[in-house]
Amino acid sequence: MRALLMASLLSVPAAAQDRFQRGSVQWNGKAAPRGAALIRPAMLEVHNGARRDYGVEPLTWSPALANDALIYAKRLATTQTFAHDTQKRTPVQGENLYMGTRGAWSYAGMAQLWVDERRDFKPGRFPDVTKRGHWSRVGHYTQIIWPTTREVGCAIVASAKDDYLVCRYLPAGNYYGSVLK
Repeated sequence: MRALLMASLLSVPAAAQDRFQRGSVQWNGKAAPRGAALIRPAMLEVHNGARRDYGVEPLTWSPALANDALIYAKRLATTQTFAHDTQKRTPVQGENLYMGTRGAWSYAGMAQLWVDERRDFKPGRFPDVTKRGHWSRVGHYTQIIWPTTREVGCAIVASAKDDYLVCRYLPAGNYYGSVLK
């Protein structure tokens, strides 16, 4: 079982990818439950739990962001690539990406990998918000807890061997010079 994550607007360094490939969750070999009725509550629960713990307002679900996420997740699965969208839209949407073994992770488990980055988070002026290394070690987490972000929408598409999860956020986070307390 493997999982790769990509922080908003920048690739995760190889050392961080290795940490997630090893994973902290054991897979039982059975496919995780899937379906449109499950993704929204799972994503909102994990995202808003992290935001509650950080002390900021909860996110609301955006069908428009979920649709944009679906379009891009389909592209990733079809091309079997893993890279951020070179968005040509205004405003630019924040984006968290996940790719991992098809069916191995629950929706909540995927998002929890992003939230687990909080262990390396330290308050500060962005991008100086990590205890060690580059801000991309906490980029997913900081996008999730970004105080001015109000909406999220996510979608997942599977290729023959991998799941591609895309979450989009408005307003986007991870702006240089902003302070995270």
